[in-house]
Amino acid sequence: MTRVNRHGRTPEARAFRVERVLEAGMALATRGGYEAVQMREVARIAGVALSTLYRYYPSKDALLSAAIQVQLGELRKDILQRPPRQRTPEGRAAEVLHRAFRAMQYNRGFAHAALSAYHIPKPLGEQPDDGSPLISGDDSAALADLMALAAWGPEHRTTPAEYRVLHMLESLWSSSVVAWLNGRMTPEYVEDRLKFAAKRLLPVEAAAGR
Repeated sequence: MTRVNRHGRTPEARAFRVERVLEAGMALATRGGYEAVQMREVARIAGVALSTLYRYYPSKDALLSAAIQVQLGELRKDILQRPPRQRTPEGRAAEVLHRAFRAMQYNRGFAHAALSAYHIPKPLGEQPDDGSPLISGDDSAALADLMALAAWGPEHRTTPAEYRVLHMLESLWSSSVVAWLNGRMTPEYVEDRLKFAAKRLLPVEAAAGR
């Protein structure tokens, strides 16, 4: 096992510290949703200085975005280990959305924090921050990419038309989770809605893009 430098000078030590920070943030989100994730409390639980935490993640939303990437990475592993068995690409894409939604149901507090961070607009005129956490997310772990992976396999080159539909389905998934959190949709209705949208949109747009 690699020895970890306590002063955080090695990649292993930095990774270990980031892991503690993300675990602390997710624990707070689980308890109380978006409002419960306070950077000072995250730093206290993770055992890092507040200034160090802000060096890793400049805002609460940046911290939650990194936690979302971790969860998407876990979903990707699940898809590779247990590929959806539906016969059509649209059926397999819908299964990815269903699995992602069930993960939100399992942890309602984190679902509230994640969707709040995702949907709150940035202040007007604010430019995207060039800073990034010590461990960045894998771009292939975006929900649209996970649907593509399940629908067509790793060798498939997703067309622009297919991506447009996948991103539409991802947006529908997000709005559906928000509606579920707010008590406007039942879990059963959310899953039926996602399946219906994938069945109607994906084959038509995919065929148009070829």
